[in-house]
Amino acid sequence: MLKIHESDMWFYLSKEKTFPIEKSDTYRKVNTRGVSTVEFIMLGPKQNIMFVEAKKTAPDKENDKDISKFVASISKKFVHSLEMCYALLAQALPDDEPCFPDCLREAFKQQPRIKLILIVKNLRDDHRAPLGELLRKQLRAEMRIWNMNVLVFNEDSAVAHNFVYKKENSS
Repeated sequence: MLKIHESDMWFYLSKEKTFPIEKSDTYRKVNTRGVSTVEFIMLGPKQNIMFVEAKKTAPDKENDKDISKFVASISKKFVHSLEMCYALLAQALPDDEPCFPDCLREAFKQQPRIKLILIVKNLRDDHRAPLGELLRKQLRAEMRIWNMNVLVFNEDSAVAHNFVYKKENSS
């Protein structure tokens, strides 16, 4: 079991199915060049490859300037993460990445179904759909090329979908 604490949320993941890309050797080697990445990539049900980014907050949907910067930043992380995975598979990057699971390698080679998942801890329910729509608009070319989906969750909806686990208070 792999435990990741990110943005005040707990993720309990299968070590065999998860690539903690943000903590990987590959990312450490390339992030000095303006590369950014999501928290982790995991193989989910039905061979879905899920790129997961976690944030504590997001700008209000009414704040055009800040939300545009936020969406651009998140989109860049998704795209760079996808590019890094395929660069590893094509051996364009040194293939000495010990934490890139074999099952993910194989899934990437088999017409993958890719899901880009943004989980924002403190996101109001009525902001989820507009934020998702902005991300889809920003990533429309990539979504067409890769036939991928974009999903946006807040902490409660992420818990309901078993992405996040609330840590019990010990009182």
